[in-house]
Amino acid sequence: MTNSNTNLTILSTTIRQDAEGRYCLNDCFKAAGLPASKGPNEWAKNAQTEALIEELRSGGISPDPKNVVSTGPNATRGTYVVKELVYAYAMWISPSFNLQVIRAFDALVTGQIPDAAPKPKRIRKTPVLRAFRDGYGIAKTLGLDDNQAASHAGRYCLHKCGENPLPALGLDTRTAPTQDNYQTVTELGRPLGLSGQRVNKILEEKGLQVHVKGSSSSSNWSMTDKGLAYGRMFDGVRAGSTGSQQMLKWKPSTVEFLRPFAKVPA
Repeated sequence: MTNSNTNLTILSTTIRQDAEGRYCLNDCFKAAGLPASKGPNEWAKNAQTEALIEELRSGGISPDPKNVVSTGPNATRGTYVVKELVYAYAMWISPSFNLQVIRAFDALVTGQIPDAAPKPKRIRKTPVLRAFRDGYGIAKTLGLDDNQAASHAGRYCLHKCGENPLPALGLDTRTAPTQDNYQTVTELGRPLGLSGQRVNKILEEKGLQVHVKGSSSSSNWSMTDKGLAYGRMFDGVRAGSTGSQQMLKWKPSTVEFLRPFAKVPA
């Protein structure tokens, strides 16, 4: 705390006073940072509030316990009340804000500035293993192979938890597959005398892919859960065009599904 405070300060907000020493509830409302439903006007409509104000007046308190300034410069407008009503307003808002007001008045009496704000809540990080599993699952759902999924899961961990577990495990240099490791349906079928169209049909019948409505930039085929172990999406150049298109390619081992349908000796 810092010494020599002469103004009421609540959560770093200085509370204005009028010439009679009353405190501005609008500033208290600003310090609380709450919606309009917790504003001074709403509080003043409360029957308990009205009863408390009348009780103060009947006790001969001076100045008048509540004064609303609605004209004149903006800097002076607001609802001004005596200390007792500041406490009552704070209690109406919330127990935590009431405690802040009590501490602010105590600090005013002792000439100190209270701690400006409550301690921030500790941010709980997602456990590394859970984050890695989540990231890996997302990557596999998007059609990435095991190595790529692990690599992206590590990056997902770094974003969520602030650390990537792969370097600590010595797994940060895993070789990722390239397009050279995979083949198009035309390349798969050529040695067996099968057209690309026929290969697509066989892979569909074997449950490795399903036909989807494609676009100028996406494939007409999508891998099934079974197909994720054999295929992968790559970005490629569309035939006869300068634009790019996603292409579904398959591991050479996928040919085992095609051999029973070969038209030439294997």
